Amino acid sequence: MPRGRILAVDDQRYFRELIEVLLVEEGFEVQTCASGEEALRLLDHAVFDVIVTDLVMPAMTGIDLVQRVKERDPEQEIIVVTGVVDVQSAVDAMKVGATDYLLKPFDRATLSSALEGILQRARLRQERDRLLAENIEFLGERALFERAIALFRATTLEALSEKVLDGVCRETGAQGGVLWWQAEDAPAELRLLVAHGLVRLEEERAQLGAGELPQALRETGATTALVDWSDPNGLPRPALVVALRRGGALVGLFRLTDKLGGELFDDVDRACAEKFLSFADAAYRNVERFQRLERRTLQDPDTGAYRIEYLHDVVRNEIEKANRFGRSFSLVSLAIEPLAPLRKRLDDQAFRNWHGSLARYLARQLRATDLLAVEGEGQFCLLLVETAAVGAATFKQRTRLALGRGEPLAAVKAALRPEVIAGSVSYPGDATQHEALLRLLERRLGEDRRARERERRLAALPIGDALTRLIESGEGEPAPAVASLFQFAISEVGRRPRERNLMFCRPGALFADALAEGLRRRPDAACETELVVLADPLGVGMAEQGVTWLPADAVAGPPFAVHFGDGPSYVLVADVNGEPGHVRWFHSADRSLAESLAFRLQRELRVPRLS
Repeated sequence: MPRGRILAVDDQRYFRELIEVLLVEEGFEVQTCASGEEALRLLDHAVFDVIVTDLVMPAMTGIDLVQRVKERDPEQEIIVVTGVVDVQSAVDAMKVGATDYLLKPFDRATLSSALEGILQRARLRQERDRLLAENIEFLGERALFERAIALFRATTLEALSEKVLDGVCRETGAQGGVLWWQAEDAPAELRLLVAHGLVRLEEERAQLGAGELPQALRETGATTALVDWSDPNGLPRPALVVALRRGGALVGLFRLTDKLGGELFDDVDRACAEKFLSFADAAYRNVERFQRLERRTLQDPDTGAYRIEYLHDVVRNEIEKANRFGRSFSLVSLAIEPLAPLRKRLDDQAFRNWHGSLARYLARQLRATDLLAVEGEGQFCLLLVETAAVGAATFKQRTRLALGRGEPLAAVKAALRPEVIAGSVSYPGDATQHEALLRLLERRLGEDRRARERERRLAALPIGDALTRLIESGEGEPAPAVASLFQFAISEVGRRPRERNLMFCRPGALFADALAEGLRRRPDAACETELVVLADPLGVGMAEQGVTWLPADAVAGPPFAVHFGDGPSYVLVADVNGEPGHVRWFHSADRSLAESLAFRLQRELRVPRLS
C-alpha cells in the first residue's frame, strides 16, 4: 500500500520525471502534469494527498494554481518548489494557502521528509476530527438518553405527551407541534391531545378520521412522511408527520411544522423523530401500565367504581385540558334514596351485593371515556367528558329512566324502592374552578331533591294543564311588559353561539308580535341553540333560519317559553286573566323546572335530541 498519493506539477519534463522517480522509490504513488490547467482537469476526477507544484510556469503560475485548488478544496495539502531568487514568491504562495515550500535543488531525503511531515499532520488532524465527531455524537446520544429517561417520570397521558412533543420538536428543530391521540371510545378516531410552540389551537382539527391522514401514511403504513399540511386558508404548509403504531394500528399522530431558520424538514429529521419516538413508545406503555395499576388501587372493591378522591384528581386534570383546548365537560351527582328501609330488610352482605349490582348497572350507561366514582351508600359522582349542559341533562333523564326500569331497583318492592335524585354542573358554563363546581353540584342535587314532588304532580297532568297549573301561582302584570320579556328572550338566542341550549315557545296571539320582533333582533351567526316554535312561520326571512316550526296545536294550553342549557334557564307562562291590558303570568329561573319541562316537551313533540 503506497505511503500516499502525490500529484507533481512542473512545466519542465526533467523535474517532473525527477520527482516521480524519487518518490516512487520512497513508496509513494505519483502522477505528473505539465501545467496548472492540466492539473485542474485531473483534479476534477482524482484525489491526491499532496500536490507538489513549481511556482514559475507559463500561463497559469504556481500561485494561481494554489488559489484555484484552495477554492475547490480548502483542506488540500500543497508544497510549492522554487529557486533561491524566488523565495518571496514562495512566501506569497504560503499566504494564499500553500502548506510548505522547498528550494531547488533538493534531494530525496528532503522531499520525502517534507511529504511525510505533511501526511503525519494530516493523519493527526483526521484522527482529531474523528474523535471530535465521536464525542459530539456521544454527547448527542447522552442528551437524547437523558431526555428519554425524563419521559419515564410522567404518570399521565397528557403530561407524557407534552414532554414527548417538546422532545421531538427539539430533535427536529420544529417550532410548532400538534399531537392527536387515539380516542378511548372510538379507536378509529384520533383526537387533539396536546400542542406546542407556534400553533393556533382554534385553527386545529379537534379530531382526525382515517380518511384525513396524509396519503403517504395511509397507503404505505410508513412511520414518517414529509407532506404539505394545508393551513386553514388552504395554503400548503411544509410538515413532518410521525405516526406511532401498535400492532399495525395507529395510536398517535405527531405533526411538526415551522423548522428553525425557515428550512425544510429532511430525511435526517425523519430519522431523529423515529429514534426519539422509539423511546417515547416505551414511556407510553409505562404510563398505560401505571394507570391500570392506579385504577385497580383506587377502585372500591364492593362496587368496582373508582373512589371519589381519584375522580377529583381527574377533574382537576380535565379542567386544565378543557381550558387549553376550549372544551367542556360535566359532573353528575346521583343519589339513590332513601336506603334505610332496604338496609333494614337485608343483611350486610346482601346489601353490599345489591349495592355493587346497582353500581355495575350504572357503569353500563357510560361511555368508555366517562368515569364513575362512589361517594357512599347510594351516592355516586360521574364525569362526562366533552359534554355540555344539555348533554348532561339528557344523560340524567336517560339514566333516571334506565335505573328505574333496571333490575337493581325494579326488583325491590315498591314500598321499599328508593328513587333517583340527580344534579349536574358543566364546565365552563356553570363554573371554572374545581371547588366552585363541587359546591354548585351539591346545591343542584338539593334542588332536584326538593323538585321531585312538584315534578311528580306536573307529570301526572297533560303538558298544557301542567303549564296552566303554574300560572295559578303567578301574578297580574301589564301585557306589554310581559311581551317585552318574551321578545328579549327570543332575541337573546344565539348571542353566545357556542352555548348549547334548548328553547321551546308557543307565542299564541298574545306574543305573536313579540316573537317576530325578537327573531328580527337575533344575531345572524349560526349557533348551537335548538329553537322550536309552535306557530306558523311568520315570513320574516333570514331571521327564521335555524328555527323548527311546529303546529300551534301540537301542545294545548297557554303561551309559554322554556329555555334550558348552557345559558340561564327560565320558564315563562302567561295568559289573559280577564282584566283589559293585563295578563296573569308565571316566571321562574328554577333550573330543575326548566330542565323537566324542556325534556318533556322534547319527548312529546318528538324533537331530535341536542346532545
